[in-house]
Amino acid sequence: MTLDRIRRIARTWRINTLNTAVYVASGGTKTLHEGHFARWRGTWRNWSRTFECQPERFETPGTEAELCRIVRESEKVRVVGGGHSFNRCPLTQGTLISLDAQNRVLEVDMERRVVRVQAGIRLRDFTRRLLEHGLALPVLGSTNAQSLGALIGTDLHGTGRSHGFLSEQVLSLRVVDAAGEARTLRRGTPEFHAVAGSIGTCGVVTELELQCVPAFNLEKRLEVVPRRWAEDHLDEILGTNDHVSFYYVGGIDAEHVRMNVWNRSTRPPSRFWHLRKMGLELLDMSLSGYLLGLSRVLMLTEPFAKVGLFFMKLTQQGRRTVLPMCSAFSRQLFYHHDEIEYGVPFAVHQRCLQEVFELLKRRRFVCIVEVRFTPATSMATVGPGVGRRTCFIELAPSLSVDSSSVFAEAEQIFLKYGGQVHLGKATRATEEDMERMYGVRWHALRTVQRAQDPDGKFVNDFVARVFGPTRRLETRDEDAPTPEPVVSWG
Repeated sequence: MTLDRIRRIARTWRINTLNTAVYVASGGTKTLHEGHFARWRGTWRNWSRTFECQPERFETPGTEAELCRIVRESEKVRVVGGGHSFNRCPLTQGTLISLDAQNRVLEVDMERRVVRVQAGIRLRDFTRRLLEHGLALPVLGSTNAQSLGALIGTDLHGTGRSHGFLSEQVLSLRVVDAAGEARTLRRGTPEFHAVAGSIGTCGVVTELELQCVPAFNLEKRLEVVPRRWAEDHLDEILGTNDHVSFYYVGGIDAEHVRMNVWNRSTRPPSRFWHLRKMGLELLDMSLSGYLLGLSRVLMLTEPFAKVGLFFMKLTQQGRRTVLPMCSAFSRQLFYHHDEIEYGVPFAVHQRCLQEVFELLKRRRFVCIVEVRFTPATSMATVGPGVGRRTCFIELAPSLSVDSSSVFAEAEQIFLKYGGQVHLGKATRATEEDMERMYGVRWHALRTVQRAQDPDGKFVNDFVARVFGPTRRLETRDEDAPTPEPVVSWG
């Protein structure tokens, strides 16, 4: 084993141990899984400490007017939320803006169940505030440390039979363009739909107006089931449950898969539900954060993984826990890992998944593979699940191993099957790839981007590679209409 590999393992286990200690000491309420700006050295880092930058300015404006002024006077701007990113998207040497100071719920219309909120609020805080009013969002993702503004920028998705995306619930957005001008965008306009999934290239989101639903509880059930049975009965499983996801162990001949199921329940939350949830997260950390890594060191990956699945089946099989919706999906404790994720057309996802498994086995690359499902309900112009029923395939290896070459091969498989990239995760996608993914939607987005930011103020090197450099629109005759691609949403 090389010295670099030993250092990787030691660093990863040290971070895992520190985060676990904070999680346990706080009673399962706190972790260190967030980005952070260290003023003493002028450096911002993402949650996993894998990407960092030294911006010329780091600003935390408290008002929209202050934000507009900062945007106007800055040459380059990027905005960060919780820093739960897996690529260079937030980085800049110009002005880095955090909206953490703009985190208030501004208005609650109980009759319409419509809530207006500032974009800097973290999802965990927002869902708690909703619960106080007897409200909820119909679906959430697996993390809640991000800000609402950042989540709309990546078109947050969860897994669900009827709902899948945060953008479904958004009625209007307040957005600051590159000129420092704020305006309200409403559903149905090209500008509104372009903001979702555009990773901040169409302006800085300052407020969201969301359609909420009455608060509800979910019963969560965990089962370890035969992989062949799960895949053969998938339509039945998805049709009879509200929310379903699968955790595979890729890279070995795993005959079983962990199935997570959530269904609405009229029962109150289980007694000590937070302790049960905490126990499951500690078990996940033990298996994914330590056991798999140790198995690689000892060259015993397959038997260790099978033992881990057997132990989970022995201790968790069929266990049912009722949780409030705001806590049912989100996890607090994550092992130190990387992620790549694509949304693949549901009709071909099993063939795509099989090729990914063959790649992982050939490369002897063991990692957790998470699989989730959404209907065609996204309101974004571009995003990983727009325009079709989607299966999301995510590879989440520990950072104790170098995943770059495997990710590059996996990404080619995703693209082969018509995959659409999640821009909050690791990716080597280019402007040409994006155009092939989205076609007319791509050109609709680019039209809005150039109008909102004609000189590329919101563009960094990552954005330039994925979206291409922002160029001023060609001068047109004032009397001539500007053609816009026709895109339907939802």
